Amino acid sequence: LREPALIADIGGTNARFALASPEGALHEVRTLPTRHFGSLAEAARQYLDATGARPLEACFAVAGPVVGDRVRLTNHRWEFSVAATRDALGLARLRVINDFEAIALALPALAAEDLEQIGGEAPVAGRPMAVLGPGTGLGVAQLIATRSGFQPVSTEGGHATLGPRDEAELQILATLLRNGQHPSREALLSGPGIERIYWALCLNGGLDYQGYSAAEIQAHAVDGSDATCRAALGHFCAFLGTAAGDQALCCGAQGGVYIAGGIVPRFTAFLRQSRFRARFEDKGPMRDYVRAIPV
Repeated sequence: LREPALIADIGGTNARFALASPEGALHEVRTLPTRHFGSLAEAARQYLDATGARPLEACFAVAGPVVGDRVRLTNHRWEFSVAATRDALGLARLRVINDFEAIALALPALAAEDLEQIGGEAPVAGRPMAVLGPGTGLGVAQLIATRSGFQPVSTEGGHATLGPRDEAELQILATLLRNGQHPSREALLSGPGIERIYWALCLNGGLDYQGYSAAEIQAHAVDGSDATCRAALGHFCAFLGTAAGDQALCCGAQGGVYIAGGIVPRFTAFLRQSRFRARFEDKGPMRDYVRAIPV
C-alpha cells in the first residue's frame, strides 16, 4: 500500500499541513504560524514529528512564483531550495507549485454546495476559468480546458497596476503614491490593503486614525459600528470588482471567475450589497460579455 503524501499550503501568515491518502482523503490537518519558524523545512519537520508521519512524497503550494530550485515567498522571509528541503525531510519526491495554481486545479472538483454565485449566468463548459483571492497578498491564476485535461496557469497578476474609477478612488491611490506605495492590485486587495484604504480615508478626511487591523475593519464595517471602516470595506469590494472583471476579460473566463483566499468569505453578504458586481460589469463595450460571466 502507498503511504500518505505530505501536502502543504504555505502562505505569508500560515503554513497548513496535512497527510493525503492515495484516495485523496486528508488527515492530521494542522495550521502553523509562519512567524514561529525560521524556515519551511523547520515548520514541516515539527509537523512530521508531531504526527509521527514519514511520507516519501510531498507537494507544497507556496505563495510566490516557482521558477527553478530556489523559491522565495512574496510576502514572507522564507526562501528555500526545493532539493535541499526534499533531502532535509527525507522525501523521495517533492513538488512545489504556486498556491493559486493549486486552487485553479481544484475548481473542477467543486460542487454546487461549495460555491456561492454572485451574478451572471451559468458557466460555459470548456471555457477558461479565472481565480483570484485576497489574503496576505493577492493570488491570481487561470485554468484552461484542453483535450488532455485541465491546464492550470499560475500568474503574478496580483502585482498588476490598479487604476481608479471615480474621484474617491483617485484620492486613495494618490495618497498611496505620495507615500511611496506602488498602486498594485495587491497593495489594496489584501489584508494590508484594507488597512491602507482605511488609513487613506482617515488621512484624506482629517479623521482620527484608530490603527485598526484588517479583521477589525471588517468587523466594524459589517456591524455598522464605524462609518469609515464601512467606507473602507466598500472601496475594497469596488476595487475587487474592477480587478475581477479585468481578469475575466484578460482570460476570456466564460467558465467563471472564482474568488478564493482567506478574507472575502468572512463578509460575503456585505460583498453582495456592495458595488462589487456593478464594477465587475462596468466594462464599456464589453459590458454584455462580462454580464453573463458568473462570480
